[in-house]
Amino acid sequence: HLPPQYNEWDDVVTDEGMAWLCVAGCAGWHLTKARSEDEAGHAVVEGAVMEVDMTYMGQYKTRGSWIRYGGAAYLGQSPGDGLPGPLLGIYLCHYDAVFRPGDDKWEHAKCAFRSTVTTGLTLKDHLCTVHWIKANGLGMAAREATGPDHPIRRLLKPHYYNTALINFKSKDMLLPPGQFAYRTFAFTKGSWVQYFADCASNWVYVPLPEKLAAKNLPSEFFDTWPLGQDSLKLWYTIESYVKEFLTPFYPNGDDDLLADDHVTEFWSSFESQFDTPWNLPPLSFDSLTTLITELIWTVTGEHELVGSIVAYLTSPIGFPAKLLEDHVESDVQSFAQGLVIIALTGLRQPPLMDDWDHVMRSDSWTASQQQSVLDAVRDFQVKLGKVADQNDDDNIQRVKNGGRKVNIVNPRILESSVSI
Repeated sequence: HLPPQYNEWDDVVTDEGMAWLCVAGCAGWHLTKARSEDEAGHAVVEGAVMEVDMTYMGQYKTRGSWIRYGGAAYLGQSPGDGLPGPLLGIYLCHYDAVFRPGDDKWEHAKCAFRSTVTTGLTLKDHLCTVHWIKANGLGMAAREATGPDHPIRRLLKPHYYNTALINFKSKDMLLPPGQFAYRTFAFTKGSWVQYFADCASNWVYVPLPEKLAAKNLPSEFFDTWPLGQDSLKLWYTIESYVKEFLTPFYPNGDDDLLADDHVTEFWSSFESQFDTPWNLPPLSFDSLTTLITELIWTVTGEHELVGSIVAYLTSPIGFPAKLLEDHVESDVQSFAQGLVIIALTGLRQPPLMDDWDHVMRSDSWTASQQQSVLDAVRDFQVKLGKVADQNDDDNIQRVKNGGRKVNIVNPRILESSVSI
């Protein structure tokens, strides 16, 4: 069965629907300030204010008659209230050309760009980054560097539940050339292997607030951008929880923290988990709080944002995993393969909003520490509820302002750890 759909996308084909996809849909994860031709290294659309740039995918060869991935979509000035500007054009790496509304290949260009988006999100952002690097790193560090009653281990326990099993199975089912994911997408065997190698070697640890700031989006747009603002509300709510949870164990801040060998081992483990080090900043209470916040955000909100794409795949004209020249919809086999992959994500993990008291008890903690932890855990659930309520209220106002509902990081729909 297909996983539940919390975000409705009845239109991803029209120009307006594509513009919304770039602002409030999954493509918004890559929305940035538009670059000049000199910065981009290829032709761009005049008047573009923002872009969704995924041209990095154009360097990888594809099999047979499938077109190469890679492209950028260009939006004009936003009218305000986080609404998208008009879709002005799309650059496609396969043709090394820009296509504009009214061009003969315009519908094909839009479909090709959607194919690039779903492929890049699924393979790089979801599978490689969220699952294999960040969620895997979370579980390895917590389980290998800290004892079973260590506060970091208990704090993170709900957030690495089943992660090792899921990631272990994915590497056999999805990674090898010739297996299911390889057949679903269009890469050659050589480019398939190189794509994942590059995704891992080029990955950089950047906490969400810094990532969003680096987009350099116009402030009048960013301040009312639903995808960005909703994500930040959740991230900072998690940050407050992490601080409240850890403070009783490190009342003197950095002095207590740096004296804890488990913490220093936990911190250093991220530099040797795979060939690309995380390059974390110097260890302190603040930097540890940021890292743990980012890890919890990754397996909850970010995982939903880049991984919950069922609403885009249930139509053959939506998001083809691979596409032929001049075609404007998926072939039958690729459509079926995409549905099978998304159906696997219907196997849910425990919800983020739940009673976690049973995980947060330890006989090795003082009575004061134990009570403080339970207070923090329960307070976190209350604050998540308030974030969810605010999201519902914001969506009412967004619709009144001519926008659309954005539920993708509403705490009520999030899981506590990564699912398939």
